[in-house]
Amino acid sequence: MKKKSQLLILALSLVLLSCKKETEAEGSTFDTNKTLRMENQTASVSDLTINTGMTLAQINQVIAAAVSGDTVWVEAGTYTITGRIVMKAGVILAKKTSTNPIFDATGTTTDMLSVSYNTELNNCVFSGITFWNYRFVITNASKVTFKYCIFDYGTRKAGTNETYYSDAYLQFNDTDSSVVNTCTFARRVNNSGRGVWLKSTTNSKILNCTFGNGGTTGYFVTAINDNSESNSLINNNIINRNIALNTDLDQTDHGIYAHSFNGLTISGNTISGWPANGSGGSVKARNGQNVTISGNTFNDSGILLYEYSNTPAYPYLNNVIVLNNTINITTNVNDIYHGIGYYRDNTTGTEYSFRIEGNIVPNGTISFAGNNINVTNFNAANGGVYNNDYGILSLKAGINQSGNY
Repeated sequence: MKKKSQLLILALSLVLLSCKKETEAEGSTFDTNKTLRMENQTASVSDLTINTGMTLAQINQVIAAAVSGDTVWVEAGTYTITGRIVMKAGVILAKKTSTNPIFDATGTTTDMLSVSYNTELNNCVFSGITFWNYRFVITNASKVTFKYCIFDYGTRKAGTNETYYSDAYLQFNDTDSSVVNTCTFARRVNNSGRGVWLKSTTNSKILNCTFGNGGTTGYFVTAINDNSESNSLINNNIINRNIALNTDLDQTDHGIYAHSFNGLTISGNTISGWPANGSGGSVKARNGQNVTISGNTFNDSGILLYEYSNTPAYPYLNNVIVLNNTINITTNVNDIYHGIGYYRDNTTGTEYSFRIEGNIVPNGTISFAGNNINVTNFNAANGGVYNNDYGILSLKAGINQSGNY
């Protein structure tokens, strides 16, 4: 009986020992995996954080570890950027704290560091990043968003003038649904240039941005160029040029300059600092169709509308609405530059349906008096000049008008 009891106890002990070993073995595997995970969590590449002091190569390693939908966090600090920041589609690059990290490419001293991107920027978001002297050239991408970003210290290429467009911080080519929202753009003395250029784009939006402070950061040739294919919205931006730049007409080319467009809305913006002459103007829109300019405040200069013969693909300016803008001009001058004016040198092209209504231009001029204007086409589809507060009104005979005062 005693021997049987001892054998039973031994058997139970073996069973318990076997269970313990299996448990320990399972625990060992778990602990190893846990340790690996913990080790990975402390590695910046795996936890998708760009840490202060990282090199460009290390920054790109972190981004490479992300997949679409991931956010790569950037700690505050200044990062030396000497080449391409390599992005992946669907990845968000965002500041980690309340302070914008700075990606500093000012080591490139003869021009801006210009970097080309394609569809790898599809659905990418840049949020709260400061870029110094870094220029994005984005082609064929969709749904690229920049928000709460700062662009500053762009270097102007020596020997260039207002015809040089390749100095915009953001250039969008053939993109769809890009958004630039609540960003700040700066151009500094001796390094004038552009902010954003939309080229053959669709459904682009530039919203709530600031271009210059009218002083040290206001050396803009042009804030926004729009050569969109269709449906651009430029809304609620503040654009303040340093008027000191007005003495250099080689660096002067309109606040917002749009041509070759189809579907453009410019609304709720405040633009100051451009001269009231052929080189300036708060807004210039030419050779396109379906444009609405409404609810803006323009200081120092106003709206220039043109139909030039040098753009044969767009030999027209059609369906123009200029509505409820305030234009503050200091002196009455009877020309097309000191308020709202239109000029056409194209004898084969034409205009169609201009409606100029509800604008406040008390010291300025509303001028649609050119010999080339086709009055019937101007008046078509409820076109005409209505209910404007003006200093001088100069209209070609036959243009519809009423209620102006």
